Amino acid sequence: MPCCAPTQRPAPRSSISGGDTTTPLSAGYPFLPDAGYDYNDSFPSLRAALTWKMEAGQIATGEGGQIWAIPHAFENIQLFYRNDTLEKYNIAVPTSPPEMAKACEQLKAADPSITPLGVRGVRFWSSIHTAAVSIARSYGVHDFVVTDGKLDTGLASPESIAFHKDYVDMIKKCAAPSFANDNWYEFVDGISSGRTAMAIDSNMFGFWNDVAGKPASGKIAFAPPLHAPSATSFDSNIWIWALAMNAASEKKGTAWLFIPWATSKQVALKGALAGQLVNPPRTSTWQDDTWTKYASQPEFNNFVDSFKKTQDHAALAFTPRVGFGEAMNAWAVAMQKMVNGDDVETTLRALAEEIRTGL
Repeated sequence: MPCCAPTQRPAPRSSISGGDTTTPLSAGYPFLPDAGYDYNDSFPSLRAALTWKMEAGQIATGEGGQIWAIPHAFENIQLFYRNDTLEKYNIAVPTSPPEMAKACEQLKAADPSITPLGVRGVRFWSSIHTAAVSIARSYGVHDFVVTDGKLDTGLASPESIAFHKDYVDMIKKCAAPSFANDNWYEFVDGISSGRTAMAIDSNMFGFWNDVAGKPASGKIAFAPPLHAPSATSFDSNIWIWALAMNAASEKKGTAWLFIPWATSKQVALKGALAGQLVNPPRTSTWQDDTWTKYASQPEFNNFVDSFKKTQDHAALAFTPRVGFGEAMNAWAVAMQKMVNGDDVETTLRALAEEIRTGL
């Protein structure tokens, strides 16, 4: 059987933990404490997101636990936009959903052929983990909460109702008519071609399309994700590409050689420079003059500055647990219903009851 394989966070990795399908990496293996490997060089939010405790087949609440995977690359969620389009129509970069809704109305009035905002809308948890959950956290929304020692969902809270009212209004005024079927492919194509003015998603998509020789090279700039109008700061979810070890593998020795090599400082830096492997998960890469000079070239606009500003506020916005996918799929379906006109409060109460049944 394969010794190790890439895994993704937050959903698939936490969903398989309870089945003893992967081996914890923190118990007695030499490369983690090795000074040359420098495990702590990875961003703290990445290490925290891949560390948890298991109790009775479920991920337990609280900090600490074992390390289940090692980060290889990751995404933080940002607003990226066509600077040529916003400058042409004198549109300021929005910072909140109401500001975005107003900017979208201005763009539509100036050029009806433009889709003001690209955002995922499919009936799947992946449409929640980018824009929606990042913005929701700034409103004080939590997918799950623990009250008096009992797990519950926070998606019917007053904070969640306020967020969804603003977010749904923004989607109605900003997103393409195809919102319910849109994934990242659609808005990346739109940003690249200029048919879409802005997007809230993984910052790497903007970077890859800014590369010299691309149609949009030098035309995509970056900003932190939107936040609640009353919030003093923003939140950004992270999505981690990581390496985990197959518990059933008969070649774990090979894995203990491969994983530290593939996630080493040297490979992280080489991958970023030679393969545009973004975002590098190691802080040392972001302190390396060769990488920062490359990623700060004019065609990348403010990519480095926006990354650093956003990463200071980036963390896993979901509660990792077995069964994550089902609850977040239900959230995505509820989002579509609200965008299609269903009452926000009624829909969120029904969503909360559905999630509670799953608990």
